[in-house]
Amino acid sequence: MRPVPSPVPKRPDPPLRLTRRGKIVLVTVVTALALGVLWLGTHAAVTASSGPASPARSGLPYVTVQRGDTLWKIADAVSEGDDPAPFVRQIMNLNGLSDSLIQPGTRLYLPSGMPG
Repeated sequence: MRPVPSPVPKRPDPPLRLTRRGKIVLVTVVTALALGVLWLGTHAAVTASSGPASPARSGLPYVTVQRGDTLWKIADAVSEGDDPAPFVRQIMNLNGLSDSLIQPGTRLYLPSGMPG
């Protein structure tokens, strides 16, 4: 009868080791991916807020926000002496704003009957 050879114990694989260059490449790739995701998120938010007019808003008067403008100033200018508070709420609802912060360059649609 032949002797059965005993199995050679298998050594565990050594842990992954990165060279200095490998670490630099890994950090660069991860940073580039993170910046790309941030840029895409910002770009999507800007595009959503200043995208094309929906059919429900086409034909409505609008103003383009200038530096220093606030919703209150815009509503006050178009309220013709009336209380601007209801106009602020109407402008926010019409433009889908969750708060009163507005950015220069943004097109704000005004309710019908308000001058642009």
